[in-house]
Amino acid sequence: MDQDIAVVACILVGAIAVVAQVRGIPGDVLPGGGLIIEGQARGVANVQDEVRARHIILVDDKGTERVSLVSDNAGSAFLVMSDRAGKARVNLSVSNDGPALTFLDTSGQAGTILGSTTAVPSHVFDNEIAELAPPSSIVLFDGKGKPLFRTP
Repeated sequence: MDQDIAVVACILVGAIAVVAQVRGIPGDVLPGGGLIIEGQARGVANVQDEVRARHIILVDDKGTERVSLVSDNAGSAFLVMSDRAGKARVNLSVSNDGPALTFLDTSGQAGTILGSTTAVPSHVFDNEIAELAPPSSIVLFDGKGKPLFRTP
């Protein structure tokens, strides 16, 4: 009977040792591919009801910035997505002028803008103040940044 208790005790100690190893350090990757987040195994995260930040950056496995979410003091918010080289290719923004979705080419030049933009004024008044293109605008550009098409 004492041997049975010793065997059970050894099994329990071994199980505790294995469980302690699985907890690991946050950020470690488990053999099965799961990510340890806040000491929890198999990718089970401690889910927060709310996260507050002024700037959030997502990077790829090489550390290249791929997505940036930021707000500024002027009341604007931007979601910028970049290609593998880290060049901005899509910009979704909301500013005091209105919302806009901008697609950029590899040189950073706007190719298409959907929404409010001052890149192509709707009308320039005599006092040289440019009217914004309304949020319903679509503007297409050539490779040199010259407007090809716009409506309205």
